[in-house]
Amino acid sequence: MQDILGWIGTGLILYSFTLNDIKKLRIVNAIGSVAWILYGIKTNIMPTIFVNVCVLCIHLHWLYKNSNKSKGVIKRGSEWPD
Repeated sequence: MQDILGWIGTGLILYSFTLNDIKKLRIVNAIGSVAWILYGIKTNIMPTIFVNVCVLCIHLHWLYKNSNKSKGVIKRGSEWPD
């Protein structure tokens, strides 16, 4: 079971980087981080828990800060939406 959590987290994080919508990327990546946090708890690997809690907090902060803005689609030739 614990390996499945790790693989689900890995798959979600890798998939998130294929998304053009930055909001969807952060949501999917955050869900992957939650899976990795659960994996870290099950295997008692503190560095995994720590880094993914940090990543999750960063994503949640960004989502909260940008909750009332329009879609954040990344267009070719631009790094980040305004």
